[in-house]
Amino acid sequence: MTRREAVKFLLKGFVLASVPVIPRLAFSYPVSRHCSGRLSLFNVHTNEALALSYLNRQGNIDSGAVDALNHFFRCHYNDNVYPIAPDLFVLLDVVRTRLGKTAHRYRLFSGYRSPEYNRILRRRSSAVAKDSYHLKGMAADVLLEGVRLDLVQRTAVNLKKGGVGKYSQFVHLDVGPVRTW
Repeated sequence: MTRREAVKFLLKGFVLASVPVIPRLAFSYPVSRHCSGRLSLFNVHTNEALALSYLNRQGNIDSGAVDALNHFFRCHYNDNVYPIAPDLFVLLDVVRTRLGKTAHRYRLFSGYRSPEYNRILRRRSSAVAKDSYHLKGMAADVLLEGVRLDLVQRTAVNLKKGGVGKYSQFVHLDVGPVRTW
């Protein structure tokens, strides 16, 4: 995502409302206060690993890193890549930082979902939302390696920055309206 695309994204309004702990997303954001500016991930479906800094030293989004993250978070069913809300990356980072586990990596079970794949999942389970935030590039189902799911859930809930749901294998985090399940 280029800086211009990120600004357009911000102007749509939901980024500013989704993670207000991060003023105007990460542009000129004091990185050390709430997050590390780095993510380490493993995709359980593609067996890919990724560790990178998504913010530069000034706290600005690194467009090359966001491109890599968008590809990493792609729909594993059909390899469709979709722009992921940068504030989701910040949320994942903030949760990990609050837990004091910045050296731990996330296992990604689901990032972006194509409409086709979401329909398949809905046929298998009533727990899959028709208008899932995964379809909008605003959600991730994750497990933080070496950390109990209930700790990740509780930390995310306390942030009050989006939706948080706990399942048997992962925690769902999104940057939509604040809600829990």
